[in-house]
Amino acid sequence: MQKPAIDPRDRSGRERLLATARALFLRHGASNVGINDVTAAAGVARMTLYNNFASKEALTQAVYQEMIAESLEELRAMQTRGKSQEQRLLDLFDHFDLKSKAVGYRGCPFIHASLQAADPAGPLHGLVGSYKRALRCHVLGLLDGGADSSELATVILLLLDGVVTEAYLNGVDDPTASAKRAVSRLLKAAS
Repeated sequence: MQKPAIDPRDRSGRERLLATARALFLRHGASNVGINDVTAAAGVARMTLYNNFASKEALTQAVYQEMIAESLEELRAMQTRGKSQEQRLLDLFDHFDLKSKAVGYRGCPFIHASLQAADPAGPLHGLVGSYKRALRCHVLGLLDGGADSSELATVILLLLDGVVTEAYLNGVDDPTASAKRAVSRLLKAAS
């Protein structure tokens, strides 16, 4: 049975702002969206925004923190029990491949956010860095261990970054399949 759709007007001002900003940031890039764009699309007054967030930067950080938490939770929820190391890693690539098929996909939203941030040492860049470190730790957890695990996790993370970028740019036919073949070869070479 399908859940009834929730009318956005039934959400709190904060929830509407977060959902609206997220959609606009993903579609246009955070740096290309102004406060007036967010409040108008959310149907709230500017004061509602400033009652919930000190600034656009605070709203932007909240949006990306929420997205990072959701992304990491999705990864943790993936079924890995009873699967081989290779299958766990291939499933990871399939997970990101499925995301790349979504309408409006523009590559990794976190990479985009970090590239748009005015200050490369600022809080948004730090959030993206923490996500990448958490993703690398997740990959390490999918590996069986061994002396080469750290290097292998790094290479897999680089392949994932390439896959999500190429899925958006379409510069390579089926980047996921190519990356999965590379992972299989890497695992064979490491064993």
